[in-house]
Amino acid sequence: MNEIHGNEKESRMMDDQNQGGVSGLTPRLAKILTAVIEYHVASGKAVGSMFLCRNCGIDFSPSTVRGELARLEKLGFLSHPHTSAGRIPTDKGYRFYVDTSAREKRDRRLAAVSGPGELDGEIEDALRRSVGLLARATGLLALVSAPAQDSTAIKHVEVLQLHPELVMVVVITASGGIAKKLVIFEEALDPGLVNWARSYLSEAAFGLELGSRRLVARLEEPGLSELERSFLAALSPAFAGASEEARGLYVDGASSFFTRLEADGSQGIGGLMELLDRQDEIIKLLGTAISEHQVYLRIGREMPAASMRGCSLVAANYGVANRNLGTVGVLGPTRMDYLTVIGSVEHTARTLSRLVEEIYN
Repeated sequence: MNEIHGNEKESRMMDDQNQGGVSGLTPRLAKILTAVIEYHVASGKAVGSMFLCRNCGIDFSPSTVRGELARLEKLGFLSHPHTSAGRIPTDKGYRFYVDTSAREKRDRRLAAVSGPGELDGEIEDALRRSVGLLARATGLLALVSAPAQDSTAIKHVEVLQLHPELVMVVVITASGGIAKKLVIFEEALDPGLVNWARSYLSEAAFGLELGSRRLVARLEEPGLSELERSFLAALSPAFAGASEEARGLYVDGASSFFTRLEADGSQGIGGLMELLDRQDEIIKLLGTAISEHQVYLRIGREMPAASMRGCSLVAANYGVANRNLGTVGVLGPTRMDYLTVIGSVEHTARTLSRLVEEIYN
């Protein structure tokens, strides 16, 4: 017994010398915190010192572990629910775990994470399949935002004369978006002019980005006659309308997500349900991650909306070289398997990036 306590005293001295680690935690405190988090995520139960020593590979005496748990609680990494002798992680504890302890384990597990395999076909179908697979892989709420129309290339332009004075312009983008615009003229149009515009736009606008300067230049080409430029100017609002199309959002897993929240006793579920009904708010939330170059993670109180502060969001972008087009995300309770969720989100984002690379290029 004296030998055990002697070893613990020596370990405490070494830990105190290493106090300058991440978040000011000694290696021993970090090990105990990691064990508490991993057990709590798996079981949903508070964790006590005796249980840690017997079941979680913590090779210190229960009295020592009890003291370290108290230190972790004082530092804000753990909380003490009700009158239970056990502890549960706080948002700060989860943040430490994801940023430090989980990193090496996550890197080792990425290759084994399940997710969508190779996707093919139209982007809309691929996004729908991806969000379904991601929801099933994590058991949480999966979210995938479609590329904004103004970040996609024009695939085809159709100009149809419906009546002598009425023309419909159809703009189809590489992402599968379709925008239609009716243009009414005061006088009957020459069918030859309409046919010319169809042919010219199909060739001149192909592959150009909506809202780009190059597209504007093609519509105002100096070599065109005044009549041709005037007619194209009348049709140009069709391209503006296409670029203003709302970004699509694909959602799956709502039922299992709310079941998990109820099981964890999360507060404000009603407000969260109302928020999820407003897709523009979710798209805006995912949009905050669109400029990130690595996994975007917000835990509990880090979430922007008050109704979401019992949840965590893991998100990653997909797109082509030097340009993010959309975001893959998973929303769940703070008690989630972060390693699996992060791996699944990253895997899905990489798979979608390979697909859009083929479509957009």
